[in-house]
Amino acid sequence: MSITKLIELLPDSVKCDTVDFKDVRLMDGRSAIRVTIDRLLTQEEKDKMTSKRFVGLDCVGFYKYAPEIKKSYFYVV
Repeated sequence: MSITKLIELLPDSVKCDTVDFKDVRLMDGRSAIRVTIDRLLTQEEKDKMTSKRFVGLDCVGFYKYAPEIKKSYFYVV
């Protein structure tokens, strides 16, 4: 999947906060793109992204030495 098609799938509120795109392989062998945003996803945004293309909408990453800084990430298959 190209990045332009992926961006079209995202809600407008998520598009402007996107930080990083990375090609990854999921544990079940599928290829996906990990999308990282610089804040946590709201429940409304999660409700908008309910298709089967979005995986792991509840994933939260944080820095080892600054756990108060949290970022959401999810996968698009």
